[in-house]
Amino acid sequence: MNQILSRCTTKISVRRLLLLAALALIVCPSAALSVPKAGSTNRRDFIISTVAITHQSTTGGAAAGALTIGVSSIVSLPTNAHAAAALTLADKLAARDPSLLTNSIFNRPPAAQIYPDFMKGSTWNVESKFSGYIFPSTKIPKDQLMKKATTPGFQKCSIAAISDIGKEGIVKYSMRIDDEGLEDRACTLRQQIDAYLGYPAVQDVSYNVKSNPNRISIDFVDYRTINAERIELFCNGRESDIVQRNDKTVFVCSEFWRQVTFGGGSEVGIPRQVSSNYAHYWTWSTSPDDPNILTGNLLTAAYLDAQDPLFFDEPIRPVAIYSHMLKATRRQ
Repeated sequence: MNQILSRCTTKISVRRLLLLAALALIVCPSAALSVPKAGSTNRRDFIISTVAITHQSTTGGAAAGALTIGVSSIVSLPTNAHAAAALTLADKLAARDPSLLTNSIFNRPPAAQIYPDFMKGSTWNVESKFSGYIFPSTKIPKDQLMKKATTPGFQKCSIAAISDIGKEGIVKYSMRIDDEGLEDRACTLRQQIDAYLGYPAVQDVSYNVKSNPNRISIDFVDYRTINAERIELFCNGRESDIVQRNDKTVFVCSEFWRQVTFGGGSEVGIPRQVSSNYAHYWTWSTSPDDPNILTGNLLTAAYLDAQDPLFFDEPIRPVAIYSHMLKATRRQ
């Protein structure tokens, strides 16, 4: 057993060094860089099986080092709470502090996300690879959190766009940005879900960015996916920012989603309904050598639902953060 743990720890350390060397303007949880068990249908089982080896202690200041960024010198961060509330999205990601990635609640319906000029009018072939996770809460013990199957990311389809957190290898899908800077979200989501689950799972995606950019309905092929028959998504917040770093232009954006997942229940005729809350934080960086290649990162922050008994322990801060490395190539 000691030899196995030694090999696992060595592998994690090597992966962590490689990951840190590859960072541009991204925040990446490097506290856990394990590979999920092949064929696992329950992400909670995977995380439970690896957390004892990979999760850093939150004592003695180790938690502050769990998130890392390549260009913290981009901004001069304020030290008081009032000033911190005025941070831009780029500032929050550069701060290396997961407590700043708070949930967006009681906002006015946000406008559609507009992508920058360097992404407009193109279809991008995206490659996504899982690169780590952390549990940043100092109020909820890890062992207590692990018992909660409803935590976003612990089960397949609990986060629609990343329907299998921790999937091995590179996941490929395409992303289309029109000339106005609007994403064809219906096409992207269909491809993402199918790619992450590994089979044609989605029957239809209903989305009209012009009439309502904040509501998406996803219908799954009947009896094909255990955890989901239909997903309803409601966006209640968006942010975006552009930063110039040396010879690179960096675009960061975020979306805050409430997801309601409908599936087969344990009782005949009574559907299962689960609500979850999470946010996606994207970073896209241009390449000075090739305008047709973008590098980036996707952070996904999982929050507790208001109906969760532990909600008031962590009402707005994330209880889990997942990271995926991204690369996008313009389709010629």
